[in-house]
Amino acid sequence: MSYESRVFSELSFPSRDEVIRVLLPLLLKHKGRVKEFGSGDQEFADDIADEFNLSAKQRTFELETIVQKDSRLKKSPAWNRLLFRAADLAAKQGLLARPTSTLRLTGRREWMLTERGIDEALQLARVPIGEKDKIPVVTFEVQKFQSKLEKAEPPKNYNPIDTTKKVKAVSSESLLRNRGFRLAVLGAYDYRCSVCGLKISSPDSLTWEVEAAHIVPHRFYGRDDIWNGISLCRFHHWCFDVGWFTLRLDFTIELSSSFESVSAELGYMGSLDVFRGSLIDKQKIALPKRKSIFPHGNSISWHRENVFGHKV
Repeated sequence: MSYESRVFSELSFPSRDEVIRVLLPLLLKHKGRVKEFGSGDQEFADDIADEFNLSAKQRTFELETIVQKDSRLKKSPAWNRLLFRAADLAAKQGLLARPTSTLRLTGRREWMLTERGIDEALQLARVPIGEKDKIPVVTFEVQKFQSKLEKAEPPKNYNPIDTTKKVKAVSSESLLRNRGFRLAVLGAYDYRCSVCGLKISSPDSLTWEVEAAHIVPHRFYGRDDIWNGISLCRFHHWCFDVGWFTLRLDFTIELSSSFESVSAELGYMGSLDVFRGSLIDKQKIALPKRKSIFPHGNSISWHRENVFGHKV
């Protein structure tokens, strides 16, 4: 038995498989990623330790090894070392992407859930697999699509309509792209509605109220590009889709000509007039920090002509 294994045994640590069964569901609440253990994200390591009710000794005991290069004594927390061993095993099982892989993709050394890993995490957390699209978890495969969307520069002659969509069958790649689009848009707007600023998650932090809305809708073959996306709460998503408001090319709100004729009895939530109080003509929406991922003028023009203009 190696020195490391002997220490793990003497400290009565849980097995690597037991750690994986706790680590994966916990990653759902951390957007699917965590820094290398021992690299500053001790809170995550402590959360897993809490699940096992580890003692102070188990949490703080340090392994001692000799660095051969300069005969230096190196100390490292045994618990963090076990977490690394568990994550390494999960990576071999295809449940996590290694820090070396995420470094090339994102520039950060992190363990990241894979598509197989998120499915396993949802099962362990007893969350229906159908909820996966609603959870703001970026898997390694989705990150590839998201990074491509975020880094791309808008073409000069951007066409927000993808005419090939109507002949494409639903594939695993298209499902990944849909999630990449959603997470790229929501991340760009900090999970806030660009109109009213609402930002709220479920009590377990797994889902957010805000939605990634297509400016040119899916039913008209709108592209899954960040330039065809906008972050809206459910209420304002509906208002946008049915034409109660549109955007001008300067990203200010333009209200429907029917707005003022809405009955005074409608649009209230209790005593709060959410309809009139949150839709203000000529008010500028909140936008991403980077101008290159603002909604494209061609997408906005399509919405003005085909939804707001009631030509559909």
